[in-house]
Amino acid sequence: MLLILLALFVIGPIAEIYVLLSAGSAFGVLPVIGACLATAFLGGWIIRLQGLAAIQGARRDLDAGRPPVASAVNGALLLVAAPFLMTPGFLTDAMGFALLIPPVRLLLGKWALGYIKKRIDRGDATITIMRP
Repeated sequence: MLLILLALFVIGPIAEIYVLLSAGSAFGVLPVIGACLATAFLGGWIIRLQGLAAIQGARRDLDAGRPPVASAVNGALLLVAAPFLMTPGFLTDAMGFALLIPPVRLLLGKWALGYIKKRIDRGDATITIMRP
């Protein structure tokens, strides 16, 4: 876990700066800034559309009396994608756009739910539902 955090907070930004500087020297500063802004706006627009679809899916599930697990996982992964897309840089944009691909979200969602279930089964985690 410590290595993952080290990679995320130290190596990640260094790699991002390297890619931005390389792109800036290859294409120029203004095109790189424009590309960063364009990906942020495009990503935000796609997240809005897919987020609304997730909300509609949750409403359909609730109306049918089913728990909206898939819609909740989709929504949570879209929330993870948003900061990646809003952060300037091409590596973070790639991670954010990857989370906008429904099959990628499905695989990550299945993995995350399996991980949570394993932790609950081992007794390492609990889920508490509070009702009003």
